Amino acid sequence: MDKKEKEKLGILAARKEAAFGIKVAFIFVLVLFLAFVYMINDAKDVPMSDIESKLLKETDLGDMKKCNTRELLEFMGIDYSAYDEVLYYKSKVALDVTELMIVKANDKNELNAVQDAVEKRVSSQINTYRDYGPAQVNQLKNAVITKRGKYLFYCVAKDPEKYEGVFNSAV
Repeated sequence: MDKKEKEKLGILAARKEAAFGIKVAFIFVLVLFLAFVYMINDAKDVPMSDIESKLLKETDLGDMKKCNTRELLEFMGIDYSAYDEVLYYKSKVALDVTELMIVKANDKNELNAVQDAVEKRVSSQINTYRDYGPAQVNQLKNAVITKRGKYLFYCVAKDPEKYEGVFNSAV
């Protein structure tokens, strides 16, 4: 083997080592990313009463009333008994679309049905207020729907992110 062939083999070996190093670094970054995403989407197992207390303390639920299981079924189409815990507040004013709901499911997979019900509610409300309630339609279009662990958070308000922040800090 002459000197040029040895140089070529050396260059090829260096390229293989560099490619292997890049692959290892990529896999490491991917694992870190997946761990981060999992941690963000996971949630502690917190009783709904603790979440409600935190919301009452840190937000203004005064313009809303806590709804019962019949109202939850009537307005949201959700049967309370199918889930571990449900918290539902709705505006006291008839033409106001402000509402907040948190559902704690027995299993994460159950949240898809809840999300479908929420999206149906938002769509229905937009259709109702489309012709005469631009402020309500704007609030509905900015509705926050978030899933974390076994929880689904839904809020329509002037500042839904404030309620979402309290929810996220609670779970």
